[in-house]
Amino acid sequence: MAGRRRGDGEGAPEPPLYLPSSGLAEDILAGLAAVASREEPADEPLEGPGRILALVDRLTRRASREEAAAPEEPEVWVTFEVAGEVYGLPVLAVEEVLRVTTITRLPYAPAPVRGITQLRGRVLPVVDLRVRLGQAPVEVGARSRIVVVTTRGRTLGLLVDAARQVVKLPPSALEAPPPEVMSERSGFITAVCRREGALIILLDVDEVLLVPDSLDAEAG
Repeated sequence: MAGRRRGDGEGAPEPPLYLPSSGLAEDILAGLAAVASREEPADEPLEGPGRILALVDRLTRRASREEAAAPEEPEVWVTFEVAGEVYGLPVLAVEEVLRVTTITRLPYAPAPVRGITQLRGRVLPVVDLRVRLGQAPVEVGARSRIVVVTTRGRTLGLLVDAARQVVKLPPSALEAPPPEVMSERSGFITAVCRREGALIILLDVDEVLLVPDSLDAEAG
């Protein structure tokens, strides 16, 4: 079957465009943009009293096509394990990840606070993320880490079971949390992402450090 010809005149048939069934989003979007450019007729000459407005319309159409074809900017997350699940925090909220040395208990501290440790001469409060997420605390092990975060102008550490890796996640891959991971006390979960067969639960660092009063009562 002959390819479609442009306009009413004669010309060589256009080769068909094959889009991949899967692949990087930017590659597929670029292919779709190429299809759109084929469908549009050639720009008409700018003539008549409305030629300035026609020029503006033409530039707006071109800008829209370029924006649609632009590659998606991924978001960077630091991932770690807590109680067998994989969680993530935005990389902009994380200062560093430390090995656990000594954590000194604090009397009368809120239930999720494991204690304090020293970080280059300053005192760093450490929150046990297991307890904050409603799990029982466990002994610190060889894989335990402290994720140092900044939130609301303050710096503190989150005790986790193990560090994972830094990952780049496209915004289009983030999903609303499924009902099975949500409750009236889990508003700190912003989204989930399925990656390499695993579910990553993405946290809001500000919200996860707002502790409901009932958590202290349960721990007590």
